[in-house]
Amino acid sequence: MLRIIPILLLTASPLGAAEFRTLAGQHIVLRTDVPGNPDVDSLPAVFDSAFEQWCKYFKIDPKDCANWRPKGILLRSPASRDRFVAAGMMPANLWDFKSGYSQGRELWLYDQTSPYYRRHLLLHEGVHCFMNTILGGSGPPWYAEGMAELLATHEWIDGKLTVNHFPRNAKEVPRLGRIEMVRQAMAEGRTLSLSDVAAYGDTAHRENEPYGWCWTAAAFLDGHPRYRQRFRELSRSIAKGDFMRQFARRFQQDQAVLAEEWQVYLANLDYGYDFARSRIEWARGEPLPAAGATVEISADRGWQSSGIALEPGRRYAISAAGRFQLAGKPTPWISEPNGVTIRYWNGRPLGLLLCAIRPHDFDAALDQTPLAKPQAVGLGTTLRSPVSGTLYLRINDAPGELADNAGQLSVTVTRLSD
Repeated sequence: MLRIIPILLLTASPLGAAEFRTLAGQHIVLRTDVPGNPDVDSLPAVFDSAFEQWCKYFKIDPKDCANWRPKGILLRSPASRDRFVAAGMMPANLWDFKSGYSQGRELWLYDQTSPYYRRHLLLHEGVHCFMNTILGGSGPPWYAEGMAELLATHEWIDGKLTVNHFPRNAKEVPRLGRIEMVRQAMAEGRTLSLSDVAAYGDTAHRENEPYGWCWTAAAFLDGHPRYRQRFRELSRSIAKGDFMRQFARRFQQDQAVLAEEWQVYLANLDYGYDFARSRIEWARGEPLPAAGATVEISADRGWQSSGIALEPGRRYAISAAGRFQLAGKPTPWISEPNGVTIRYWNGRPLGLLLCAIRPHDFDAALDQTPLAKPQAVGLGTTLRSPVSGTLYLRINDAPGELADNAGQLSVTVTRLSD
């Protein structure tokens, strides 16, 4: 059973008694000058629970590191540093960190107005301690900070902790703002490729935005069913010192698809992102029969290949029919391919049928995927295909709200004469 042991530490310093408290758990000793309250006093239990989950994630037997017990300091404010230094609890020459910092088995963090963000910072620095002392290192900066963010982002409900939690909404993670950081950067024209994120240097994380990008990358690689296992196995390469070489080797076979799926992910990045339902099953289309063809598109999935190849310069008519469910509570929302204007997603009616033509020779390293900039179909449209490519279809819905959708649309494609 996890234990929280608040201990009043009496100091002999001229600062007087009751200046500091010690909160002790099985895997952390945390000293603080923050007054007692349930959120602060629960931190050792939070940390102990996270330790068990970190061991499971990295496939470490907790018995092999049962005595692992970092020392931490939670400072009430930057003004507290001098008190801790004077008491001999904190190095005088410690780097002037903004929020949190760690070295070896020691960590330091400033108190936060958000209980969530206070826990997040403690766990973030705890992940660094765990990786550096148990795994033998933390890898390149993007991975080190991405993993610290991934395994610190959490849910804490009724005393139960879940780390590696993709937040369902902003209220779950007050003051975190990682998704907002990335969306703001993209809106300002600073969209990064995975290679850009991987190129972050040692000093990049003196600013906040790189934390957002590193978490976004780690959450993508860890959450996507196609890449999860390979990504998790990379931790074995840390101590060997060949992390990026192993990363390139493991993902080389589908490097192009990975780059394109990253683009699609960023274009739809939102709270509650459903990686399983948003996974794209890439399938090259076959020539359209002279009589046309009809395909079924599921309402509870992201982009889906129609299996139809379009020819460059040819005109096509696309029509859609069917009724499907967009939400189940409080009452079912029923939609047709034109969508419902009661609510919008990405500037378009919810449920609106969308299409994109993916070129057969598409290279994500050179251009943006058409799946990141779709065209509206609704009940029907005509288009001239600019390339030889496969037609992809989906309904317009937030990637975190696909699970309560149900039903299908019938989409018919016919070739028109010029």
